[in-house]
Amino acid sequence: MWSLARIDPAKGLFRTMVAGQGHTLHDAFDRLERTQAVDRAVWHRQRDMFGARVAVPSDDGRGYWDFMRARDDIYVVVENFSFNGPRLERITDDGIVQFYFELSGDLTMAVPGATLRLNQPSLLVYYQPRGMEFTAWTEPSARQRSVIINVRPQFLLDTFLCEGEGVPAQMQLLLSGLGTDAMPYCQLPLTAHMFELITKLVDAPYSGVLGLLNTEAVVTELLCAGVAHLGLQSGRPHDLFSARELRCLHVARDILKNEMQHPPTIPEVARAIGLNETTLKHGFRTMFGETPFDFSVRCRMQRALQLLREQRMPMARIAEAVGYRHPTSFATAFRRHFGLQPKQIRRARRR
Repeated sequence: MWSLARIDPAKGLFRTMVAGQGHTLHDAFDRLERTQAVDRAVWHRQRDMFGARVAVPSDDGRGYWDFMRARDDIYVVVENFSFNGPRLERITDDGIVQFYFELSGDLTMAVPGATLRLNQPSLLVYYQPRGMEFTAWTEPSARQRSVIINVRPQFLLDTFLCEGEGVPAQMQLLLSGLGTDAMPYCQLPLTAHMFELITKLVDAPYSGVLGLLNTEAVVTELLCAGVAHLGLQSGRPHDLFSARELRCLHVARDILKNEMQHPPTIPEVARAIGLNETTLKHGFRTMFGETPFDFSVRCRMQRALQLLREQRMPMARIAEAVGYRHPTSFATAFRRHFGLQPKQIRRARRR
């Protein structure tokens, strides 16, 4: 078992690598344009956007961080790395709201009044008051795949929570910490739509100026998804459901995500997890932002898209792999979901 006290403070995460231990997010972005650690950098002058990649040193691990700044409003960090040993960073920031979308990894944050561990897919939203410090560290060899979107509180309110729309209760709770020493936060599971958008950013198909524009577009959609997800939460999920019900809902999600070839019905899932159908449907929508059926379809369609792009399986086998007995039924569902026929995806792959 490793000890935090034994971690070399000079070997932190991206803030330390770019700006030095204890520096802010804005310090790191300011120094990106002139640091030797940058692998590649790109500007879009007309839109006041900047992007860069910083690679993990090969003797320390593998992977990289991708950075994107859009004006002084949005600062994005896309993480796709693992280190051979633990890494620790002292985080001081400039009064921002952060949306931390975690796909995989093992990150611990020791914030005032709590210790948060992100070791499964989740969305953590928090407001870090100006000058507040906390510590974060990663576990050895954990593959960190995540997207961090940092926004100024006023920009968030003006752009995504316009006057007259009503501010979600959870966002009100977060922003109520403005000007205090507290660090309000909310941690929620990811929806399937968020999975799709995060994957688009982590496995981005473009580079250069096109990469900047693509990142800006997907980040905007991901922020919309995050704010909307907060809007569905009338209270903290842990206040609405018992510990057993929460465990059951997570099991239900795993069943739907893994059982693609023979997708279970709602009554079958309810029996498998030991909840009644009403609690399952209401709890699933509250916790994950969509119905069990919609989640199942999203997962199956994403798997079908992956098979169409990456493998040469016959269409009938792909249909069977995602729970459809007939290719025509699969093609109809695929077109309804993506707006394209499966054969159009396959033709594009062959070009």
